[in-house]
Amino acid sequence: MQFTITQGINNCTIIRCKANKNANFKDMEKIFKHFPKNKKQTVIFSDLTLIDNIKGTANKKIRFIAVNKNDKNKPDINITFYSNTDELIKNIDTNKQGFDSRFFSSENILIIENSKLKPVIERLELKSRPVHFEINLDSLAYNITYFRKKLKPETKMLCLTKANSYGTGNYEIACLMQMIGVNYLGVAATDEGVILRKSGIKLPIIVLTPEIDNLKLMIRNNLEPEIHNFRSLNAFNEACKKLGKCDYPIHIKVNSGMNRQGFSAEQTDELISVIPKFKHVKVSSIFTHLATADNYALEQLKRFDTISKKIKTSLPYSVIRHALNSVGIEMFADYQFDMVRLGIGMYGISEFACANTKVIGKLSSVITQIEEINAGETVGYGREGIIGKTPKTVGVVPVGYADGLNRLLGKGKTYFTVNNKKAPVIGNICMDLCMIDLTGIDAKEGDRVEIFGDSPTALDIAKILGTISYEVFTSVAERVKRIYTISEKLI
Repeated sequence: MQFTITQGINNCTIIRCKANKNANFKDMEKIFKHFPKNKKQTVIFSDLTLIDNIKGTANKKIRFIAVNKNDKNKPDINITFYSNTDELIKNIDTNKQGFDSRFFSSENILIIENSKLKPVIERLELKSRPVHFEINLDSLAYNITYFRKKLKPETKMLCLTKANSYGTGNYEIACLMQMIGVNYLGVAATDEGVILRKSGIKLPIIVLTPEIDNLKLMIRNNLEPEIHNFRSLNAFNEACKKLGKCDYPIHIKVNSGMNRQGFSAEQTDELISVIPKFKHVKVSSIFTHLATADNYALEQLKRFDTISKKIKTSLPYSVIRHALNSVGIEMFADYQFDMVRLGIGMYGISEFACANTKVIGKLSSVITQIEEINAGETVGYGREGIIGKTPKTVGVVPVGYADGLNRLLGKGKTYFTVNNKKAPVIGNICMDLCMIDLTGIDAKEGDRVEIFGDSPTALDIAKILGTISYEVFTSVAERVKRIYTISEKLI
């Protein structure tokens, strides 16, 4: 059994699953633990054979809606019946406040789907352009397990969810990590951490680039800051003092050679001397950031070992040390210290580990129009798409640079996969559209096309652009619909 998760109207989350007659409702309802507890839980179904499965849930805070005749109702089960989908949709549309229905609002809605409920799903899911970023949570869990197996059992794991989890989403990703038992999450900004806290994430969260102006907001949301200089150390201690906090966890960053942020080796003695004076904070971890994946990284690790050990032994309590990123786990496992920080590797697009991990994200769209373009004609802005001496079949795909498809990928620099065939991009990429060459490909309007995922991969796109796969994923625009899939075995 697989669940598909999308965003719904009125701050609802729509969870779709298909179940056979022998499906156990208790297995299905486990999916609710992936979502904030402050939302209502609703189940919509039409197969009345499931009613016996639902029996015993009457005391739970779940609203049941059945789209079928009320001929098998049980008095001990609280179910609202609608005779057909039209009746339910009419009820949704007549309960309006402003321009939209409030019949469903701030709910996690599990729909046990079949063809009868398709109109209900279409009414409840947020409408969007046909560009989808599909995120496979099973693949994400697989990748985390792959890296975990390279570590000692006692080594902790911090997973990075900064930048909207590298473009893949906030709560859905963090919730999976919380469920499978990672130790820390890492965000870049305070606001990112606040979003996770409001969604019900309880894991320790480190803010890796904390803003001085947001320290009180950080403390009120139980977020733990990186401290990289004496100014930030003083400011955070004062903020804790004003809010009456003592021994608030902080994370000391050491500059071992990245030369971007962090306390230098020359500042170690001064740091050791002043830390005991700050009564409102307590060092939870000491870490550094690797600049490369070669012998220079090994130099950094040795330098960090010396500096961090000196700081650690000066403190009267235990402190976590961490330095390795995804590549570091692959190459320098002897330096895993007490914790590692897993980022790009778990998203399946690390060039060092991609052969052993799974791609978790696929960007796709559809063909909305197909035309035969005569020889000698051109396609798109600037007339850059030159047809040549023979006619071409050209497809229009609603995806453009406003969706995160870099304009430099136009004019044949990349291709989309259409029915297992490569369809090169023709001409310039527009803001909301682009064109592809479908000549010789058996394709029709409405067919789905893969922009990147298995072929081409995010790494392929990055190489064309002369950049890194991080940028490809994080460039996927917010307006692109995220669709999550998760299997029964993970819940």
